[in-house]
Amino acid sequence: MKLPTFFLLSLLPCALAAAPPQDPAAPAADAPVSTHVMVKASEVKWGDPPPALERGAQAAVMSGNPAEAGVFVLRLKTPAGYRIARHWHPTDEHVTVIEGDLTLEMGEGAQMHSATFGPGDYVLLPAKMQHAGSTSGGVVVQVQGAGPFELIYVDPKDDPRKRAPAAEAKSK
Repeated sequence: MKLPTFFLLSLLPCALAAAPPQDPAAPAADAPVSTHVMVKASEVKWGDPPPALERGAQAAVMSGNPAEAGVFVLRLKTPAGYRIARHWHPTDEHVTVIEGDLTLEMGEGAQMHSATFGPGDYVLLPAKMQHAGSTSGGVVVQVQGAGPFELIYVDPKDDPRKRAPAAEAKSK
């Protein structure tokens, strides 16, 4: 081995020993920083639902941004008789019923099944699993997922974003 190479290799342990220790629990310098969020149920600020949902519902973003990459949590409040037509999402959807009743029709063909859920119940709808939701008495659900959140209707005619404004006005 040549002397300069031997000299450089002998310095390597010294350089490693002199490097500042890394805390394995510390986030990487380029990792996104989470924001501390606390929301009292009585202080939830409800607003219009996303355009992909029928009118009558209300939505509140609890954390994150469903339109951007990253984790988000939102709540959806719907009146009695509300229905979301058969659709799917490109990412997993985690749903927890906070109050009321939620009936989900899930799957396709021979795998199709339905169930009704109440307060405290949880459902994981895997990416691309077709499902429809309805409530008889009204419901508040919390939805968590990875954005951007998309809702793709199985039948494009069910998509409120694709209806002509005149057709929507006639349905009122």
